[in-house]
Amino acid sequence: MKKNEVLNRRNFIKTSAIGMVGLSVSGSGNFASEENKKGTSVKPRIKKFNILGRTGFKVSDIGIGTSRVYPVPVITALLDAGVNYIDTAERYGRGASEKSIAQAIKGRDRKSLFITTKLHLTETTSTEEIDKRFNKCLGRLETDYIDCLMIHGASSLAVLKNKNFHLAVKKLKAEGKLRFTGVSNHGTRFGRSEDVMKKVLMGAIDDGRFDVLLVVYNFLKRDPGEKILEACKKKNIGVTIMKSNPVGRYFDIKERIEQLKKEGKEIDTRTKNYYDRLKETASRAEFFIKKYNLENSEEIRDAALKFVLNNPNVSVLNLAFNNFDDIEKMLILSGTKLSRTEKHKLNYYAHGLSELYCRHGCGICESSCPENIPVNTIMRYNHYFDANGSEKFAMQKYAGLSGLNSDACKKCSGICERSCPFNVPVKGLLILADHRLTLG
Repeated sequence: MKKNEVLNRRNFIKTSAIGMVGLSVSGSGNFASEENKKGTSVKPRIKKFNILGRTGFKVSDIGIGTSRVYPVPVITALLDAGVNYIDTAERYGRGASEKSIAQAIKGRDRKSLFITTKLHLTETTSTEEIDKRFNKCLGRLETDYIDCLMIHGASSLAVLKNKNFHLAVKKLKAEGKLRFTGVSNHGTRFGRSEDVMKKVLMGAIDDGRFDVLLVVYNFLKRDPGEKILEACKKKNIGVTIMKSNPVGRYFDIKERIEQLKKEGKEIDTRTKNYYDRLKETASRAEFFIKKYNLENSEEIRDAALKFVLNNPNVSVLNLAFNNFDDIEKMLILSGTKLSRTEKHKLNYYAHGLSELYCRHGCGICESSCPENIPVNTIMRYNHYFDANGSEKFAMQKYAGLSGLNSDACKKCSGICERSCPFNVPVKGLLILADHRLTLG
C-alpha cells in the first residue's frame, strides 16, 4: 500500500471504528451539515436500501463498481459501512478484481451480499465456453454462487438472443451456482457498427429473461436513460447505474490547449481552427462557472450523484472508490436529497458546460468517421481519467486500442463535429484525449 493510502486509512480509522467523518451534505453553501458545525462527526454509513426489482434483494443505494482493482481494506471498509452490492467482471484486472473481492468478503454472511460479475460474449459464444469462464469467476470469488451474471457491454440484439448463453444460465441455475441474469451496455465499442445503447437495453427488457440492467444515466444524459428506467419499472427489472458523474476537469481546458501548442509540434490551420473553437466553448463555460459559482467541482459532483440517487426507479448507484478519501466524500451521500440550490447549480452547469461533455453511450458521430475512430470508447477512457481519477487505468486502456491512428483526427476536417446533435467540439476533445492518455 502506498504511503499516502496508509495515511488516509489511518485518518479514516482514527475518527471511528470504520472511519467516521466530519462531513455531510446539505442544500447550499459548502454543504457542511449542522452536525459538522457543532463538531459532531458522523459515520459514513449506508442510510437507504432499495429493492432490486424482481430479485427481491434489498440493496444499498450505493454500490461498489470495481472496473479496476481496489485495495482489500477499501472494499472491507465499504462493506463494514453497509454497502452490500458489488459489481465486477472477469476482465477487470484480468480477474484480480474478483480475487480482491474474495479476500474482502471472507467470514461475512454471504446471503447479505449481492455480487454481480460479467462476461463479454458474442452471438456465437458456446455454452461450454460460458460455463468454463463462469466457473473461473466463481473460483476467483471463492464463493458457492454468484447472484447475477451479466452479458458485459452487450453490443447487439443478436448477443442477447445467443441461445448458448441461455442454455448455460439454465444449467448454472440448476446447479445452484447462479441466481439471476443481466445486461450492461455503454454504447458502441471500438468503432464497429453495432446497435445503439437504447436499442440493446430496450431489447433486453422486451426479451423478458433478464433481471437486472446496468445503465448509463446522469443529469446531462437523461435520454435514453429515463425511458429505459421507466420501462424497467413496468417489467420489475432491477436497475443499477454507471457513468453517473459527467463532470470532468473542464476548468483547466484552455491551459491544456495552450500546453499542447507549446510542445513544439506544428499545428496546421485546420487543427488550429478546432483548437480555437474548443477554447471558445471553454470560455463560455468559464463565464457560467464564475457567474453561478460553479468552481467547486466536488459540489457539482455530489449534486450529480444525488440527482441519480433521488430517482425512484434507480436501485443502485455504482461508484468507484479508489481510496479512503473517496469513501469519506461519497458514502455520506447515501439517503440524501437533492436540494433546490443543487438543482439550480446542475441546471446552470448543464446550460453552460454541456457542450464539453461527449455523451456516454452515444456514438452518433462514429458512423460518419472515415477512419472508423472509436469515439465513444476513447471519450469513455478520457472520462475515467477526468472524473473517476483513474489516470493510470485510463492510459492503459487507451494503449490497448489496436490499430488506432491518433493522427487521423488532426488531419480530418471534423466530420464528427458536424454529426454531433449536442454541438460538442468532438475533434478537439479527441486530440486532447490522445495527448493526455498517451503513455510515455
